[in-house]
Amino acid sequence: MSRETENRRNDLNAIPEDICPFFRTKTMTLNAEYRRSAEEDRSHANTAHFWCIRSMDVHGPDDEDVLPWTCRPDRGCHGAGDPT
Repeated sequence: MSRETENRRNDLNAIPEDICPFFRTKTMTLNAEYRRSAEEDRSHANTAHFWCIRSMDVHGPDDEDVLPWTCRPDRGCHGAGDPT
């Protein structure tokens, strides 16, 4: 993992509002109290895992990494189709 990727992942405090609707992460399924403690623990250990529900993989349909700072409106596959 590059230093830039590691720094961005460690600095991640919230999922951006304009993130792709196909973006998923483990903490999205946690209740609010547990999610808050998981976010606070980020400074101690990095267990973040992201995936795309369109490709069902850690790489999107365009074969690029699924990350909160890459799954944005300027990406070609962003929001294409129905996420439900």
